[in-house]
Amino acid sequence: MKSNANPQKSLIDIVLSPYWVRRWGLALLFFICLGIVYLSSKGVWLIGFLIAGACMGAPVLLATMVNTKVGVYMMVSIAFIMSMFLRLIQGVPIGLLMDFTILLMTVGELLKDIEKREYTFFKTPLSWVVYIWMGWHFLELANPEAASRVAWFYVARPAVGYIMIYFVTYRFLNSRTEIKKLLSLIIFLSFFSGAWGVAQFVFGYFPFEMNYIIQNDAVHLVFIQGRWRSFGTMGSPAHFGVIMAYMVVFCILLIGFKKTFWGRFYYIVVIVTCFMGLVYSGARSGIAVIPLAGATVVGLSKNMKLYVTSLFAGIGLFFVIIMPTDNYHIKRIQSTFKSDEDESFQVREKNKEMIIPWIMAHPMGGGLGSTGVWGQRFSPGTFLANFPPDSGYVRVAVEMGWIGYLLYLLLWGAVLIKTLLMYLKVKDEELRWIAIGIFGALCPLVVVETAQDIVGKLPSNMLFWIWVAMLLRALEIGTIPNRESIYDEPAEDSDK
Repeated sequence: MKSNANPQKSLIDIVLSPYWVRRWGLALLFFICLGIVYLSSKGVWLIGFLIAGACMGAPVLLATMVNTKVGVYMMVSIAFIMSMFLRLIQGVPIGLLMDFTILLMTVGELLKDIEKREYTFFKTPLSWVVYIWMGWHFLELANPEAASRVAWFYVARPAVGYIMIYFVTYRFLNSRTEIKKLLSLIIFLSFFSGAWGVAQFVFGYFPFEMNYIIQNDAVHLVFIQGRWRSFGTMGSPAHFGVIMAYMVVFCILLIGFKKTFWGRFYYIVVIVTCFMGLVYSGARSGIAVIPLAGATVVGLSKNMKLYVTSLFAGIGLFFVIIMPTDNYHIKRIQSTFKSDEDESFQVREKNKEMIIPWIMAHPMGGGLGSTGVWGQRFSPGTFLANFPPDSGYVRVAVEMGWIGYLLYLLLWGAVLIKTLLMYLKVKDEELRWIAIGIFGALCPLVVVETAQDIVGKLPSNMLFWIWVAMLLRALEIGTIPNRESIYDEPAEDSDK
């Protein structure tokens, strides 16, 4: 016989019941609003604004633990617009917010593994080389040559944190639909940044952008040969130009998979906008990405039409390089392929020759954050603080030693070789072209890193790991034609 008596509830069960949670929440919200009104009435509007922002942002941050897709989308969006926001409101610790969000996503995924007793979060096709690369970052904390341990914290925190984005992204990109959604977000953000760069060229910099440039003595970076360079929402014209360049190639490849007129029209607008942004950035490294990405795409496509198209494109580029002109933008493009006439290139080469003996004598380098902006901030007056790390490879070699440089090459080699071997097994046409597009973004960076530190700074340092995760998932799903998810069996019809 069942008892009609209700089971005895503890005080915690009663307090955390939906009935009381709603009332505690309403009471808390009332007092928070009251506090904001009081602070605003006293003129302390900034604190009130921050409290209101925290109340709205806290649920979003907590949601990233449950649904990591929200966190990845938010991280990608912030990466694209963070530099623009920091020019508007300087000193806001957005980097710490990003790190905390990444931590929440990682903890959320680990808790899911513990609950299911399936510890697969860190299991990916490239985990071993990622562990090695992360491990060397941690070993750099014990570098006896490091002039500042604080600089290590500032550099290693995002470097290791963004690697976690790779694991999180790889986990949730388990279907064709998720890959295409994230790709669509990146394309839209690139279009937005490109449009911002075009607006900078047509109308000039916004007042807050010009104020930032003057205050930070950055005129020499954006004003060259009597022209102001566009940088969109990125940190510099070089980063802006590189991203615009490979998005042009990417969208050209994928436009054929848009079935509607408006879908193709949108991609054409993105292509034109990003190409204009590339030209107005004056980024020679970005110009170099176009033929490098094109060569990568043609080499992987096995498509006769692309072979013929690339031949005519190469002939056209050759005439652009040799043609006499007074147009600033064309002359800027021409200078990309005339390094012997480029004074800045010659200076970078001399710096490399000068620093190589020092690198060979320091297997662990001078420590993370010992060069560039971080070096001038945390170890001013030192030899490395005054050394300009114009190249990504040089920066790694100087800060992490020749051992770190070899590990960096190992990372690149493992990523490219593993994914190329997986590419040979892909049978799905759409995912094959998505993979080719990602190859077209990654492979040029191998060359561009010799002249610019692209992968080491936002948004490319985050996009690099997202591209790798997306590439792996596209290749895994694409081994079976028309498959929607990594867990699905072959489907009869494509769900494109």
